[in-house]
Amino acid sequence: MFNPVRWFIDLNKKCFRYVAKLFPNTKTGIDTYYFGWVRENLADNYTIVDVGGGRGWHLASERRKFTGLKLIAVDPSEEQLRYNKDADEKIIFAMGTDERVPIEDNSADIVTSHMVVEHISNNDYTMREISRILKPGGKFICAIPNKFALFAVINQMLPNWLARKILFTLRPETRDGHGFKAYYDRTYYPAMQKLLARYGFVGTKFAFTYNQSIYFAFFLPFGLISLMWDFLMYLFRVKPLCAYLCFITYKKP
Repeated sequence: MFNPVRWFIDLNKKCFRYVAKLFPNTKTGIDTYYFGWVRENLADNYTIVDVGGGRGWHLASERRKFTGLKLIAVDPSEEQLRYNKDADEKIIFAMGTDERVPIEDNSADIVTSHMVVEHISNNDYTMREISRILKPGGKFICAIPNKFALFAVINQMLPNWLARKILFTLRPETRDGHGFKAYYDRTYYPAMQKLLARYGFVGTKFAFTYNQSIYFAFFLPFGLISLMWDFLMYLFRVKPLCAYLCFITYKKP
């Protein structure tokens, strides 16, 4: 059955994709940095803790390249973890509370987190626990949206039920595993840098991307405004107003 609203949105997205190719800030997404850093740092006999492990690990296909790799998925949702076929161990636990995640001190080689930390209400507890479970010199690799990105500001202004409804209408492919309430607790630069330093992380390397237009492509004029805004932030390297940030950091040896 013909749906005129869906047709209108799809047409705008199609037109937008042609225009977006002209902007240099759309060439590299945040996942390029995140997945690249995770791949570069995997090794035999490593223990990986995936915070927000949910339905699966994004780099599960990399496991066959290594021997003895152990993956622990941590997620507050038992339902989400039920679908996870990648983890060797599943832990139902909500980060961001004063409780200790049931993982031994100094036991993880790498902690990963992909678009999860923004959903945690108190990231002091999060960083404390990640620092505790990492071995000295262990790595924390994380990708998050910026608290001050346009889409994040709008998300913070709307009640979660309405934000979910809009998201699932405009991007129906996100219905599985998206739309959770976001708090954006210090998910911006330089606040995240200071938070990491407070919990003993050193040598932090950041990457910033400036492309959030996927949230505005449903209506070409909105998409163009988003593109121009991101391009200006990219041109002048305004880090606190990027769309996404990714970092790799090390627990002090």
